[in-house]
Formats: sequence, structure tokens, C-alpha cells
Amino acid sequence: MELWNRIKENDVKALEMAFNKFYGPLCLYANQVVNSDEIAQEIVSDLFLKIWEKREYIEITHCLCSYLYRSVQNASLDYLKSSKSVERKRWIEINEQINMIIGDDEEYILNKLALADVENDVYAAINQLPKQCREIFCLSRFESLTYIEIANRLNISVNTVKTQICRALDFLRNHLKEYIKFIIIAFSFLLYR
Repeated sequence: MELWNRIKENDVKALEMAFNKFYGPLCLYANQVVNSDEIAQEIVSDLFLKIWEKREYIEITHCLCSYLYRSVQNASLDYLKSSKSVERKRWIEINEQINMIIGDDEEYILNKLALADVENDVYAAINQLPKQCREIFCLSRFESLTYIEIANRLNISVNTVKTQICRALDFLRNHLKEYIKFIIIAFSFLLYR
């Protein structure tokens, strides 16, 4: 809340700190929904611009992290609602059913975001992967595609997919070894959110 209070008091450095901390993870989160790096980056950039422009009127009662993730989710869903894709429409229907069950229960959201620091570090580490390796890893872990499906989508061999997944996992193990106990929890959170 301190960071948000500083932003409300016109502290540009606080906004920059929030941007640096959350931009990457929010982009990855939005990309899981909209399946486009460019659109995800646009959604997150627009969010930070709106936050700055409307900081006087925005009321954040719990935590900035929760507000940012909920805002990105809503903006991503708004983007998908304007899309014609059948797969995206199906995703929207599923997400709406989940929201009907969960509702806007802030306590639930905050409990889920209690792992935000771990999640941010996981996303930051994923973001450090080379582009092809990151793309293959995300297709495998976030879209649940098989190695064959990834190979077909990217027009590469299955062995290349296997090699890149192994490299990604080795890299993540090395960069996130301090969180090794929490990684399973964090990825469960990502998959069931």
C-alpha cells in the first residue's frame, strides 16, 4: 500500500518502481489470456498509463498487486470479447463460470496473490529465457500443448522441443533454487487461477 500511496501523491518514481516490478509478470499473465506478446504489452502499458492519469480517483483498498492483476484480467477479457475466435469465446465462457463461483471476493484474491513475490520471480526467470526457449516452455506449461503439437505449431522438430524444455527447466532450477519448495505451489496457482 505504501507504493500505491506514493503514486497517489504524484510520485513518478513510485510509478516507475511499480512498472519495473509488475510489467513483465503482468505481460506474461495477459499473454496467457490473449495469446499475443504485442497485445499483452499494450494492455499492461495502457493500464499503467490509466493508473497514472486517474490516480486521484482510483481507490485501492487491499493491495496494488491484486488491483493490477484484476485490471489486466478484465482488460484481457475485454480484448477477447471483441475477438471472433471460437477458442477465445470458449475461454471467456469458462472464465465467466469461474468468476461466478469465486465472485469478487477480495479475501480469496488476496490469498491467491499471497504467492505474488514467488510468482513475479518465476515470471522474471521465464522472461530471461531465450525467445524460442521461452515460447516453447510457455506453450508447454501454460497452454498444455504436447511436444508434437508445439513442434507442428512452430514448424520445428520434436527433438528441438524436448531440448528447449530441458534447457528451460535447467535454467529455471538454477535461477529459482531458493524457491524450490514453493515452485510447485506457484505453478499450481498459475494453472488454477
